[in-house]
Amino acid sequence: MKPTLKYFLLLFFACLSQFSWSQAVQLSPDNIDNNGFDYAKVIGQDEDGIYILMSNLSLESSRDRFGLKSRKYEISYFGYDLQPKWRKTIDAIPSGGSLESIGFFNEKPVIITSLQPRSSGEFQLYLSVLNGKGEYEVNGLKVYTHSITKSAELAKPRLVISPNRRFLGVATEEAGSGNIQIHYCCVNDSFKVSFQFKSEINYPAKNAELSEFAISNSEDLLFLAFTKDISESKKSRLRQYKIFHVNKQENKMTEYDFNRVDQYMNEAALVIDKVNNKAIITGFFSDQTSFAGASLLYATLPLGSKEGLKINSGKLNNEAQLKFIGQRNTGSGASLISYPIRNVIPRNDGGAIIIAEAAYLSEYSFYDYFTQTFNRRLEFHFDNILTLSVNADGSVHWSQLIRKEQTSMDDEGLYSSFNTVLTPDELTIIYNNDIGRSNEITGNSIDPSGEMKSKKNQQKSDSISILPRAGKQVDENTFVCPAVTKKRLFLVKFEV
Repeated sequence: MKPTLKYFLLLFFACLSQFSWSQAVQLSPDNIDNNGFDYAKVIGQDEDGIYILMSNLSLESSRDRFGLKSRKYEISYFGYDLQPKWRKTIDAIPSGGSLESIGFFNEKPVIITSLQPRSSGEFQLYLSVLNGKGEYEVNGLKVYTHSITKSAELAKPRLVISPNRRFLGVATEEAGSGNIQIHYCCVNDSFKVSFQFKSEINYPAKNAELSEFAISNSEDLLFLAFTKDISESKKSRLRQYKIFHVNKQENKMTEYDFNRVDQYMNEAALVIDKVNNKAIITGFFSDQTSFAGASLLYATLPLGSKEGLKINSGKLNNEAQLKFIGQRNTGSGASLISYPIRNVIPRNDGGAIIIAEAAYLSEYSFYDYFTQTFNRRLEFHFDNILTLSVNADGSVHWSQLIRKEQTSMDDEGLYSSFNTVLTPDELTIIYNNDIGRSNEITGNSIDPSGEMKSKKNQQKSDSISILPRAGKQVDENTFVCPAVTKKRLFLVKFEV
């Protein structure tokens, strides 16, 4: 069954994390980096303005911990005319704790602080909330406490929001010499604690890693974990993915297998389908019988019922194979198995739109004779984008491949990658093309039938480079993101 225009319209209102495309570009009247904070990210909006998280260090690093002494944070508030209204330095509350995570929930910035009193051996999480005037509406509310092992390492808490926007979940993992412990609490839209849970994952931390957290409208927590096959017969360290479901009603955690040990997989993705009340799990696995070298696993887990996990696999259709193989044979880009899935947008018929990108790192070292030292450099690659419309049975309805090549050095790909823009008529993928002085902002729009058109939003002489991953849709037809022009940081607004 082909998706219709109606299904795209439904998705727009169901998925607030998606975006609207605009032909007009408006820069903020003044640069926003005059406060010593050179990095910015749009985190949310209310009726009157837009909230920007700013920092003196990069916001792209997955290894950052907000409690580092050298790291500082500020939340800035702008009107829809991109004029500044106020800004506020963010500190840990309580003051003796570590500032862990900053997010956005119920139209307000939320701050999570952790505290580990030495005498008690406990791990505590505190919630603070700012209102639209930059004042604390909630000031250091304790939302979770539990004992931990003294030698354990705690990961940065992950903030996840339910599809109906009524619940904020906070989950973190405790890794020590034994198995992984999972700590989880849920806060409702009145900022009251509604659920707490702690359990153990029966895998040692050295052999497993957690990823892709999500919560349902009934406050169930779901997440993925992959285990590494390090047996003597398998030297390739295969990743075998597991799905964990914390059921609030039953107060228990259930584990499911996703891919088999012979289905080599690099990454998997998880999303909650609000319309059909189920979780969708998907990922590419190595398949020598496929001309593309890989096939797709597509699994669904009904929520609120006794049905178990249902797994389907689908091969790329002939059209998709020709597109992908033609690009692979040119010698550029990465194989499909190396395409991390960036976004999964549920369709109302049980299928999904899957967007993956050929993103990878390359590393090299060289000897500097002038300083007489060895130097290590990291190259960040963000290349082709593959978009698939997948049916509920895992078969591919249509596919599109956007060819791009973005390479940068030691900057975590600040101007690279893309963002998606969703309107009732089309899905648009927006990115920088030819990053540098001749950069132009480019969009590729795809309609519900899979037809793609290319459009260029900006002339090269404008010299504007957006930070695509730091942007967000702020209303039905407005998309805002940070951008750099003339070596200064601005906000840029796209309106339809």
